[in-house]
Amino acid sequence: MAVTFNPKGYVPGKARSRSKSKRNFNIWLGGLLGVLFVAGLLSGFYFDWRYRSSLKELSKLRTENADISRRIKALEKDPQLYEEIARKKYGYVKKGERLIIFRKRR
Repeated sequence: MAVTFNPKGYVPGKARSRSKSKRNFNIWLGGLLGVLFVAGLLSGFYFDWRYRSSLKELSKLRTENADISRRIKALEKDPQLYEEIARKKYGYVKKGERLIIFRKRR
């Protein structure tokens, strides 16, 4: 068997070794992809948490909106509710009535 000169230095049967810079590049690329993967996971968890908290807030606001709508309809149907609110919240009295305020004992 005759051995011939190969300008690239390839010897049959011997595994080629990668250059050091190629290995360093692959390590950096793998690290970068790992960091991007972790950042993607964290942002996914964050946006999932925001979505769920927004749904809870939306549900709470819908309940509050329904309650306010019921109160508005009740005020439209029963004008005596206005009088009740004025008496309790603002301390109004009718003509001829007296308002008595009791202080709490300490």
